[in-house]
Amino acid sequence: MKRAVSLSVLTFLIFINFINSPPAFSLNPHPVDADRVVVQRDDLTEEARLKNQLLSELYKNFPKNEIDDIFSDPRLALDEAVFDSVISQCVLPDGTSRRFLGYLDPDCGILIPKSVQRGKKFLEENRELLDEVYKKYGVEPEIVTAILRLESNFGNYTGKHRVLNTLYTRYVMYSQRREFVAREINYFIKVAKKNNWDIFEIKGSAWGAFGMAQFIPSSYWYYAVDGNGDGKIDLFELVDATHSIANYLAVHGLSENENDKRAAIWAYNRSKAYVNAIMAYARALK
Repeated sequence: MKRAVSLSVLTFLIFINFINSPPAFSLNPHPVDADRVVVQRDDLTEEARLKNQLLSELYKNFPKNEIDDIFSDPRLALDEAVFDSVISQCVLPDGTSRRFLGYLDPDCGILIPKSVQRGKKFLEENRELLDEVYKKYGVEPEIVTAILRLESNFGNYTGKHRVLNTLYTRYVMYSQRREFVAREINYFIKVAKKNNWDIFEIKGSAWGAFGMAQFIPSSYWYYAVDGNGDGKIDLFELVDATHSIANYLAVHGLSENENDKRAAIWAYNRSKAYVNAIMAYARALK
């Protein structure tokens, strides 16, 4: 795995969650129709072929009976809503509205006073944790706070789509990224097994990112850490999410140097607009 004015924080973060790629990958959450495989409701031959192709790959890494159990579960389904575009409106003080202009929208963006105040409040309430993270990873509290703000509105919106169904849908219906998605399905099954999760209960974004940090499964596998020492990694829990964000950025070279900061944030989400927004919000919190 959100803005003020009359446009609610939750609505904005839903928009944020859909227009941006998951950590460490540059992905278009709204692929053009030409990239989609049309699966007719009355003829699932193509879905069946692609499903068998996916299972053949997964059998190489997991016991066949485990994979068969997962992919025969009645909860497995195509979720075409992951392709829906979300066009947010910015409602102005006079009651009129216009198209939302992005992270730095002057009327509804992350730098409006209410948004900045929420970030400062989060910093104040979690100062001990953020200072601990800074000492361990060298990542400034303001940058961690900015990422939590943009990715999940401090955990208030972590996504509504079942992660496995999201990935399965993209594997079947989005040919351009099929290899990438197959890899993420593989990692998601590994993560679910490791944590003894019900694999269908984990929900996330339209690209399968989940938790307060909005990590895709491979990012969880390699960079998520147990920040509170309870023996498990829960990215829906603040301490683990905060440590995991800082660990990701540190591994990707974040330092006091401005260019290093921008490069590490770019690795987290390969969007120039995202990098600029994180840096701007972090500065506003100081």
